[in-house]
Amino acid sequence: MSASELDTAQQFQEAVEGALRTGDLEPVIALVAPDVECVTPVHSVYGVDAFTAELRQTRPSDSFDVELEGGDWKPLGSGRYLREIRAHFRSKATGDLSYSRDRSFELTIREGKVSRYEMRFDG
Repeated sequence: MSASELDTAQQFQEAVEGALRTGDLEPVIALVAPDVECVTPVHSVYGVDAFTAELRQTRPSDSFDVELEGGDWKPLGSGRYLREIRAHFRSKATGDLSYSRDRSFELTIREGKVSRYEMRFDG
């Protein structure tokens, strides 16, 4: 496990969490390779423009605040890292928990950039 790869994974996580709150994708885009592969349960896209379009769909919600709870990035070898989270969606109007979802994310990091991002629905 490379400390710089782990740093990149953590920076990516922080940038994505910030984008969920603010809608600012620039810190995320700065961390991905131009030919990044983005894999979701629905489809896969390739390249930074397609990845950006995919992320724009996760813009901040008008109805919910999102709280992410999860563990640390786990090294899988060969520049791959896994993180499992639980996303809690709270009503902006009341603060009440509306629902939670389990997700896992796998990153592949090459030359200091995320070259592959996979999001899975868990549970």
